[in-house]
Amino acid sequence: MLNKSLCLIFATAALISGCSGLQTSSDISRSDNTDMSADKSSSATTLAPADIEPDILYGLLVAELAGQRNRYDILLGNYLSAAKKTGDAGIAKRTTQIAMSLRAHKVATAAAELWYQSAPNDPDAKQALAGQLVLDQKLDQAIALLEELLASDNKANFESLTANSKNLSNVQRNDLIQQLDRLLAIYPNNSQLLLSQSVLLQLNGRTEDALNRANKLYRIEPGPRSLSLKSRLNHQLGHTTKALTDLEKSLKTNPNSRPLRVLYAQILIDDKQLLAAQQQFAILLEQFPQDHQLKLTLALLNLENDSRETGNQLLQELTNIPSMADEAHYYLGQSFEKTSRADEAIHHYKQVASGSKLLPAFQQIGTLLLQQDLLAPLQQVFEVGRQTHQKQRKNLFIIEAELIAEKGHTTTAIELLNIALEEFPKDINLLYTRAMTVEKNNDLAAMENDLRAILSLEPDNAMVLNALGYTLADRTTRYEEALALITRAKELKPNDPAITDSLGWAQFRLGNYEEAIKLLEQALNDFPDHEVAAHLGEALWVTGQQQRANQVWSDALHRTPDSIILKRVIDRLSPSLNQ
Repeated sequence: MLNKSLCLIFATAALISGCSGLQTSSDISRSDNTDMSADKSSSATTLAPADIEPDILYGLLVAELAGQRNRYDILLGNYLSAAKKTGDAGIAKRTTQIAMSLRAHKVATAAAELWYQSAPNDPDAKQALAGQLVLDQKLDQAIALLEELLASDNKANFESLTANSKNLSNVQRNDLIQQLDRLLAIYPNNSQLLLSQSVLLQLNGRTEDALNRANKLYRIEPGPRSLSLKSRLNHQLGHTTKALTDLEKSLKTNPNSRPLRVLYAQILIDDKQLLAAQQQFAILLEQFPQDHQLKLTLALLNLENDSRETGNQLLQELTNIPSMADEAHYYLGQSFEKTSRADEAIHHYKQVASGSKLLPAFQQIGTLLLQQDLLAPLQQVFEVGRQTHQKQRKNLFIIEAELIAEKGHTTTAIELLNIALEEFPKDINLLYTRAMTVEKNNDLAAMENDLRAILSLEPDNAMVLNALGYTLADRTTRYEEALALITRAKELKPNDPAITDSLGWAQFRLGNYEEAIKLLEQALNDFPDHEVAAHLGEALWVTGQQQRANQVWSDALHRTPDSIILKRVIDRLSPSLNQ
C-alpha cells in the first residue's frame, strides 16, 4: 500500500509544486477580495516535487481532500505545517491565501510571516503581511512594510490597511492618518495614499477632510473608483444633488459601469427618488440579467412604487431560483398581506424554508391567523414548524407565546412556555419571555422567580436587572431594592435610555423628585417614548409644574395618539387634556 500511495502522491506533485492550479472548496467559499490563484510571475521560489519529503507531499494531498470535504481545520493545519517544515514560499503563499479567505486570522498571520521570511523581496508577501499586522494592531510594522514597497517603486496596496482598520480605535486611526500625512509629503500624488487616508478620515468622522482628499484623488486619477468615493462623501455631507449630478454625468460616458450605476441608484433611494431608482435598477438588470439580487431589489422597488403586478411577477420568477426562493416567497407574502389577501400571503410565508426570513415568516403567519381568531390553526402551524425546524424550536416557542399572549391568551401562552422550559430548563430567552407573560397576569412572584433564575445564570444581565428593578419600583413598595438593581444595570449600560427612565422612576417613587426629573428629561431626550413621557409628566405634575407636564404629555400624544399609558396618567391627573 505504501508504494501505491507514494505513486499517487508523486502523480499529483506537479499540482502541488508552487501550489498553482489547485482547486479546493475553500476557493469557492473565499471572500470576494481574496485572490486564491497562484501568481506564476511571483518572485517567490518553490521547491521541486522531488525536493519535498514524501510525508509532506502526502500531508498536502490530504489537505486538499479535506478542503473538498469542508474540513478546513485539516486543510489549514497541514498547509501551515508544510510551510514551516519546508520554508517554501509557494506553500506559505498558498497557506496565507486560504487562511485569509477563511478569515482564519492567526493562521494567516503565521503563514504571511513565513511567506515574507522565505521571499523577503516579494511585494505580494509584504502586502499580505502588512494587512495582517494591521489586524494585530501592529501599525508601525505594517506602515514600514508598505513604505518599503513605495520606496522600491512597487505599487503598495494601502487598501488592505484601510480595510483592516475598521476595528481600530479613533486614536489608532489618527496615528495611521498622521503616518500617511508623512508619506504624502514624500509622494504627494500617490493615489493609494490619498484613497486610504480619505477612507480613514471618513471612519473617524472627519468627512470634510475626507472629501478634500477624495477630490484631490479624483483630479489625479479620475475614474469610477475615485468618483464613487467622492460621491459617497458628498452625499454623506448633504451635497446629494452634487453627488447625483456627478454620477449621472459619468454614467453618460461609462454606461456599463456597474459600481457607478448601483451607487447612483442607492443615493436615489436615500433621497426618496424611488421611481428614478427603479429605472436605474431596470437598466442594471438588463445589463446583468443573471444577477438575482438585482432582480430582487427591482421587485421590491416596484412594490414600493405601487407597480404591484410587475413586482409580484419578478418575485414569482425568483421563487424558481433555489438560492432566492425563501426571500422571494417572503416578500410575496408581504405583498399579498398589504392587499388584504391573507390566504395567499400565508401560502407564500409557509414556503419560506430556511434563512433569515424563516422566523419573520412564522411571525406573520401567526399575526394573520390571530387577526381571524384562528388560534388552533396557529398552534398547529407552530407545532409542525418546531418538528420541521429543530434548530429553531426555542425561537418558535417564543414567537408563538408572544403572539398569543399579545392577543390576550396569556394562560395558554404560559402553558406553552412551561412545556418549552421542561425541554430547555435553563434557556434565558424562554425564562425572560415567561417572566414578561406572567407579569401580564399580575403574577409578580412568578415573574420575579424567572428573572432571579436568569440572574443566577447571568448576574450582569443589564436588561434583566432593569426589568426586575423597574417592576419592583412600579408595582411594589420595594423601592430601595429596585434602586439597587437599576443602578447596577446603569453601571453596565450607562447610555441605555430605558435604564435611565427606570432609574428616574425609582427616584420618583423614593420622593427624590429633583433627581428623578433630571434623569427622566435625559431619557426622554435620548428616546422620545410615550412611557418615558408619562413618567416625566407625572414627576413634573407632583412638583407643581403642571403646565410643563401638560406640554410633555401633549407632545407625546401627538407622536403616539393611541398610547394607553399616556391616557391613563392624563385621566388620573389632567383629564381635560384628553378631551
